[in-house]
Amino acid sequence: MTNASGRITPLKSKTGTKPGKKIKETDAQNFSENSDGKSINNPASKSDSSLFVGSVEKGFSVLQAFSRSRKPLSLTEIAAATGMGKSAAQRFCYTLVQLGFLERDESSRRMRPSAKLLELSHTYLASNPISSIAAPYLLQARESSGEAVNLALPMEQDVIYIARLSSSNSHILHPIVGGRAPMFCTSSGRAYLSTLAFGDIENILDASDLSPLTRHTITDRSVIMQRIEDVTINGYTTACQECIVGELTIAAPIWGPDGVGVGSVNICVTRPAWTEERVIEQLAPIVCQTAHNISLALSN
Repeated sequence: MTNASGRITPLKSKTGTKPGKKIKETDAQNFSENSDGKSINNPASKSDSSLFVGSVEKGFSVLQAFSRSRKPLSLTEIAAATGMGKSAAQRFCYTLVQLGFLERDESSRRMRPSAKLLELSHTYLASNPISSIAAPYLLQARESSGEAVNLALPMEQDVIYIARLSSSNSHILHPIVGGRAPMFCTSSGRAYLSTLAFGDIENILDASDLSPLTRHTITDRSVIMQRIEDVTINGYTTACQECIVGELTIAAPIWGPDGVGVGSVNICVTRPAWTEERVIEQLAPIVCQTAHNISLALSN
């Protein structure tokens, strides 16, 4: 199941980053604000650094409120989603409308993100060298496999897909650019986790919601760790219908020039045309070679 941002969300709850060796959790998870716009219980606004600008965080929290909704939001809904008072939310929304990042329907007074936000995505993709460096190798992998190929980077406890080449053979929608999925139950996420130190993996799993996304999702922590450790032996890992029923993926890690993991590449196929055994036999060499080529290119 996906929400408006492309983020895969759990079916139901049962249990409950940065690339490299340090993991930094989001500071603004418990944001709240009173009617005067004063933040309450907001760890980020209490940052030790005098450089931290709390109002910038609040402005982005308004934009992030729309990632959890497929429909335009009212001012009341935005205030509730961000924890702001209504008057503070009104000021931030007005500013974002004037800047062109939000659109406001004059009849319903509801707001939604504007296409101008895509400029930020384009700026990121254009400035991040991994996108352009990986592009020819992703295309080659798609041509060799005939299937969907995705490039993923870590983001908090998730992976975020920054490039994808779709297969014409599948009826399943593949992650859109900017879509996110949990690390613990995706081949892309486990491949990336395999590049981290044991303690860092533990920290990410501790911070993750290990709720099943489908009835096939592996939530047993020891099994998850085994799948991650298997990457160091085989060079790849698989996920069978753990995020989307009918979807099988195989992924391999991508290493940066300093020997630190930076992301992963995966190939996505569907059942019943593919079995896990066939995926490993036919696609493992392709995904491993693709990850190796990208890693090598990043080092040059």
